[in-house]
Amino acid sequence: MNRVQDNAAVLGESQEDVVSDFKAAMRRFAVSVSIVTISGETTHSGMTATAVSSVSVQPPSLLVCVNRSTRVHVELQRGRTFCVNFLSHDHSALSGAFGGRLSAEDRFSLGAWAVEDGQPPYLRDAQANLFCTVDATFEYGSHTIFIGRVGSVRLSGVLRPLVYADGRYFSIVARESAEGVLPEMDLTWL
Repeated sequence: MNRVQDNAAVLGESQEDVVSDFKAAMRRFAVSVSIVTISGETTHSGMTATAVSSVSVQPPSLLVCVNRSTRVHVELQRGRTFCVNFLSHDHSALSGAFGGRLSAEDRFSLGAWAVEDGQPPYLRDAQANLFCTVDATFEYGSHTIFIGRVGSVRLSGVLRPLVYADGRYFSIVARESAEGVLPEMDLTWL
């Protein structure tokens, strides 16, 4: 019996109820949206990702959770360099395209993509581009957690990330507070 089943048994919930409630809870978890890109032998691959998080500053690293059924997973398993592109508020259509609305072959036809010096594609107008090498992996359930050691970072634009919650996109816009002490944030559904 795994941990989820153990917890369900303790709480008296069925496994199906735990899965359903977990999905509902995760819809309430607002996250920044990224596109993970990687270059294969002859083609580029990319996918929208919300399961991205920093791991450490020493060494600079992040984690990306990738479903094992994806093309990106195959290339990451080969240890290739990858790029995590933090999306801006105006990238919701791009997120949808890389989330499956467009075929893998057509995804890079949208957006301002660049490829330099054998690196994976990066989105020029992303909030940030983090170029990483696979440093460790951990398999769990249907996914693999890839730890990427950050080799270089590219920053651009003003801070206006694309955020996803409850099946919708929204943007966070900073504004000065009346006291001028801390900036306040406005949420705008897109």
